[in-house]
Order: sequence, then structure tokens, then C-alpha cells
Amino acid sequence: MQASTGGAERRLIWIGFLTVATLLATGVFACAIPFAALAALAALDTEHNDGPLLVGAVWLANQVYGFAVLGYPLEAQALGWGLFMGIGAMAGYYAARAAVTALSPYGIVAMLLGSLVMAFLAYEAALFVASYVLPRGEGAFNYDVMAYVSTVEAIAFVVLLIAHRLAVATGLIGRNAVERTI
Repeated sequence: MQASTGGAERRLIWIGFLTVATLLATGVFACAIPFAALAALAALDTEHNDGPLLVGAVWLANQVYGFAVLGYPLEAQALGWGLFMGIGAMAGYYAARAAVTALSPYGIVAMLLGSLVMAFLAYEAALFVASYVLPRGEGAFNYDVMAYVSTVEAIAFVVLLIAHRLAVATGLIGRNAVERTI
């Protein structure tokens, strides 16, 4: 029983670390927070119950920080965009989790790429719907925005994978789904 408590505490520390790291990134990226990269990492990296907790904690921290510190306007459209970002991030997690499960027989590269691609598509699908439902969505899907967001997501995913390796090396967390296949 003691060992499982320690494992749960370490996983919560990891979730807290990723939440704080995301808050720091919020100041840099504002609305381009790499929720798809985080969702893909969560699908690879966490227990089934921890993934939604990680994605939800990071989304909530991002929203609180955005409205309380960065001065996001307390308007229906801003709250709506935040809600759709949360829905998209959670959809991204479940899509990435399905990709990891489906692609595990095909190796590490397939699971890594598949999880990020599926998380990205699910997240962006939610934002695409939001762009038709909410005001101020007309510029959300032009080439420049999508190129920027895709680049941020890809770089963030690599950084998150490196952070994960460091966390495993220090004993903070256990090996992820990819590492358990090798």
C-alpha cells in the first residue's frame, strides 16, 4: 500500500510540474498553448485516470492564469473559446489514447506520431467548430495561424518527451506506453 501511495504522489508531482510549465508557456504563447502535445504526452505517459486529470488541470490553470494575470476579457466569447479549448484538449487526449492503443503493434514511431497527429486533429476540430459558433473566429484557421500552431505543437511535444525522459531518469515517474513496448 505504501508503494502505491508514493507512486500516486509522484504522479501528482509530475502533473503539477507540467501544469506549472504550461503556465510559464502561457505567458509566451497565450492562446497557442500546445494542448495537443500535452494530450499526446498524457496518452503516452499516464495511467487512464491521470490523463484526464493532467489535461484538465493544465487547461484550468491556463484559463485562470489567462483571465487573472493576462487580462483575458470576461466576455461570453472569451469564456466560450476557453471552454472549446478544454473540450478540444480532452478530445485530443482520448483520440491520442486510442491512437496509442491501435498503433502499439506498429512500433514506437507509429505511436509517437499517431498520438500527436490524432490529438492535434481532435483539438483543432473542436476549435474549428468554435470558429463557427463563437464570435471572433474568422482568423483562427488561416495558413499562418495553422503553421504557427503546428510548429508550436511539434516543438512542445519533443520538449515534453525530453522532460518525460528526465522525470523517468530521476525516478519521479515510471516508463510510459512507448517505453514499455521496447
